[in-house]
Amino acid sequence: MSSNVIAPPLEAPQPGQRPSSRRRKLWELAHKFHCPVIGTCLHVDELREIARKSGVRQHARASDFDIHVRCVAAAEQRGPLSQATHKALERKHARMIKRFARAKDSEQVAALWDQARAEGEIPGAFWALMTHPHADAMLCVRAYEDVHMLSHQIGAGLGADLRALRETRAQLDRAQRNAAERERRLNRSLAEREARIEQLEQTVEQHQGLERALERAEGELAALRDQDRSASLDEERRRADQASARVATLEAQLKREREHRAELAERLAQREDALRRLEQRFAQIEPEDCCGGCAAADDSVPDLAGRRILCVGGRGSLASRYRNLVTRCNGELLRHDGGLEDNRQRLESLLAKADAVICPADNCSHDAYLRTKRFCKRTAKPCVLLERSSVDAFARAIADLVEPPPAATCSAA
Repeated sequence: MSSNVIAPPLEAPQPGQRPSSRRRKLWELAHKFHCPVIGTCLHVDELREIARKSGVRQHARASDFDIHVRCVAAAEQRGPLSQATHKALERKHARMIKRFARAKDSEQVAALWDQARAEGEIPGAFWALMTHPHADAMLCVRAYEDVHMLSHQIGAGLGADLRALRETRAQLDRAQRNAAERERRLNRSLAEREARIEQLEQTVEQHQGLERALERAEGELAALRDQDRSASLDEERRRADQASARVATLEAQLKREREHRAELAERLAQREDALRRLEQRFAQIEPEDCCGGCAAADDSVPDLAGRRILCVGGRGSLASRYRNLVTRCNGELLRHDGGLEDNRQRLESLLAKADAVICPADNCSHDAYLRTKRFCKRTAKPCVLLERSSVDAFARAIADLVEPPPAATCSAA
């Protein structure tokens, strides 16, 4: 069959009709099954490799969700990407496909599915069931529902783990900041003490030099007194007076230096005593003794300068909080529910009116996501694609719109 011909989805056999023995292809499944099949049965790294080998151009900053959407969209009809995805699924889950091949009717397929669920081998069993010739429509829907609810359970557990991880990281950051601050203070105190010690050593060397000069002066004075008395008495007296004055000057200078040295020694002792008390205080402080209030709060608010921000998707329960954030940042919020109820024409109209776009992908249809991304790329309109609909992620997106990172017009956050 040519790659340009679209095969119709295989339907479950009617009562009394002999079922086909041929397994279904990926593009022959109902389109609503493509998302859970590709998302459950293949890892995103495998999807990236499949897309690369199929010649699909990928943006350097393409998110995991973007790759998933491309593969899901391609699976609706037969083509290079959907064929490569089908072959990858067949290779990866060949063992489970072989196990399911023993089933001769829908009941046996259902029994194998229940067994695989109990053993935790969901991905391979899900693919083998969805493509099995004896899996009727009701069984496919049942498996789809099982996988859908399992993803909710996993997502709920992951959310709790992420919250615990964020709290642990926050505690670690506070402890590291406290330790770094304590280390900076200790290093500064040690540097001051070492500088003071070096200054005192220089002062001691100066004092020693003065003492040696005094000794030389005293020796010169003694030598002058022992000189030949035949020289002029006045000259001798003059020289003696000069030597005596010099000695007196040196003695006074030495006295001042000794007083200065004593003062410096006392100040050094006081400084070392204060430093010891400071070190004892730091030694008693533990990281958990400090709370989040130790860090200075940053009250700066991004200024959107009156721009209209369009939110495509996101949780409806958080819409008022999105709006409050945008209003607080001097902006105006426009909102489209991401394709749940609002139609395509309204999305195009809102995209044209908006100055910038924020799109939380976890609460947005595939079609609205792709249309928003293509529109912003075509019109060079600022766009931030979010993986989550949380208020924190929305606030970071507003900050990126005010001070965009050095990247393309449409960025992922």
